Amino acid sequence: MNSSIKITRTGSSEVIIKKSRFLGTAAYVDNEEEARNMVAEVRKQHYDARHVCYAYSIGDENPSLKFSDDGEPGGTAGKPILSVIQGSGISNVIIIVVRYFGGVLLGTGGLVRAYSQAAAEAVEAAEKKTICMSCLYDVTLEYGDFDKVKYLLDMNEKVSYEVNYTDKVIVSFSVPEESAEELIKQISEKTAGRSTAKWIETKML
Repeated sequence: MNSSIKITRTGSSEVIIKKSRFLGTAAYVDNEEEARNMVAEVRKQHYDARHVCYAYSIGDENPSLKFSDDGEPGGTAGKPILSVIQGSGISNVIIIVVRYFGGVLLGTGGLVRAYSQAAAEAVEAAEKKTICMSCLYDVTLEYGDFDKVKYLLDMNEKVSYEVNYTDKVIVSFSVPEESAEELIKQISEKTAGRSTAKWIETKML
């Protein structure tokens, strides 16, 4: 997988349908234990709620998937929440929807719509970031070449970098893997071959 979407700030939602309140939370989780702990914490916070339903997806490739209807009719809560996750393109995510029963039965179709809406609105409210496979480099430059290289880096919004000034200038930067070869070539051309590029590692950033 070359890219994925991660939640960087938890999102929440509130949906009220026929006096039932559905409170949604969409958050980043690193592993299944973290997901279980989050569900337990929400249960503790909402101890008087009728249902605490959830779904999560952990891992970028062949993700670990789990969902729970928590007493709602089968397929009316956990699966709709999971469907929202799978349609969002977000990985390492848990969505929890707490229901406070309002005394009016919603029917299976009504429940599916309510849980789906609460989940989708929580995802929409969350802050998200697209991460991709990126290459990290250290490039050593002559001081006279730095401005030209800085211009190249600043022109690429997907590049982030730091500068260390020694007897020469060392620029540490990350660039999406598909753009790395071309950028290194451009730096070499701008510096007439005076720069030295050292690959550090390739990872998701």
